[in-house]
Amino acid sequence: MSTSATERAAFTYLVVTAFVAIFGGVYEAFSHGIWSGCMVYAFAFPLGLGALPFSWRALKKRPLPCRWCLRFHHASVATLTVGSIMEGVHRIYGATNRLTLLYWIVGIALLILAQAIRLLRK
Repeated sequence: MSTSATERAAFTYLVVTAFVAIFGGVYEAFSHGIWSGCMVYAFAFPLGLGALPFSWRALKKRPLPCRWCLRFHHASVATLTVGSIMEGVHRIYGATNRLTLLYWIVGIALLILAQAIRLLRK
């Protein structure tokens, strides 16, 4: 894949990061003074696992890794972001749910799988 695909991925993650940050801010504004760190910092997953690494790859003119590696990586970022938002919603609402732990487990497992595929493809 070309460098333009890397730049497109970096830009897409920047847009997602901005959307999640704005969503978290709006949700916090209407939460009657109750806030959750999971909601406030949900933007960190697309920023730290998406926008920054893909921007770095674009600056260094490195192509994207294999398709399956990318699919699992994107799925892990999405899972961790949604899991953080759901955890924040539950905390703001005042409820707890053990099933939100699955978001973290699956997200980290997908991230590990993506990196394992990338290393095995080398």
